[in-house]
Amino acid sequence: MKKLFVHHLLFRLLSPLFSGVLVYLLLLLINNTIDQLQDTFLGQELYVCIGLAYIIQEFSRYSLLFFKSFKKPKSFLTKLILQTITSVLLTIVLVTVTMILYFKYVLLFTPNSRELLVFNSIFVFITIIYVILFVAHYYLHKINTEKLTKEKEAKAAIEDSFKEFKKGINPDLLFESLEALLVLMKKDADKAEALADRFSSIYRYILTKKNNELVAINEELYTLEELVALLNQLPYRKVSLQNSLSGNSFIVPCTLLQIIETIVKTTVVSENQKLIISIEESEGELKISYNPEEKLRDSFAIDSVQDILKSYSFYTDQNIRIAVDGIYKSIFLPQLYYETE
Repeated sequence: MKKLFVHHLLFRLLSPLFSGVLVYLLLLLINNTIDQLQDTFLGQELYVCIGLAYIIQEFSRYSLLFFKSFKKPKSFLTKLILQTITSVLLTIVLVTVTMILYFKYVLLFTPNSRELLVFNSIFVFITIIYVILFVAHYYLHKINTEKLTKEKEAKAAIEDSFKEFKKGINPDLLFESLEALLVLMKKDADKAEALADRFSSIYRYILTKKNNELVAINEELYTLEELVALLNQLPYRKVSLQNSLSGNSFIVPCTLLQIIETIVKTTVVSENQKLIISIEESEGELKISYNPEEKLRDSFAIDSVQDILKSYSFYTDQNIRIAVDGIYKSIFLPQLYYETE
């Protein structure tokens, strides 16, 4: 519902036609000439009533738009009263002037006060109905808009919740680890046990820290080493992690885990070459660098870390950025510090 139907062209064309005919029938009824309806229905008075209905409805519509453009008064009830009074006064002026001109130049006599009162009463009533119709549809539109907004917010909340759930479970890593575990169990029980320990350690960290706002970088790095060891047992390029962080800053939980896993999964698999990833501090930022040999249909881009961007926006104005310097691609994360009293 992009706009109220009272502004639609079809309604503006048809509504005055019906209201004009209704006014004409009421006039015949009031003047006790209903018996002449069959003979005089298509008389010029009918066309005058329809034309007058068009004029009054358009002026009423423009008066509603005129008041809508003003920010004051803020009270909707006060604005509605002013709109109604203005529309009624405008209707009285238009009807009075039109009837005087019609009676004087077409019927060649002057209308009396009773005739003007009848015309004005009927058209004022039609105008008030038009205003009520506008207000009713305005409130209906407002209620429906609020419901749609709430539904969109609920949908967005469900989608965010699902993304968080999927991020915490990480189904790809889960099934890949279980598949590797099934293979190792048949070959080497000790290696299978070690893989299961790493797997459980990583998921324990993910599930216990997912509700924390920030964690110490040392905790993240410890789990990151477990993740790298786990990835090295999966069918990806083998990873060598070089870490030179001092360990006195904080980080949003699972940030490094997600970045390193994304780097590994977007790198071409090779049995002969290692993927060397370095993590260091650089002017208030964490710098993650590697030599990219990325898959043709999948590369590490800023879209790959949208949820991390959203999380970091709550803690810093600095942006996460990706830069390519020569043969190296670097991801820069703002360093976060948490002061306790």
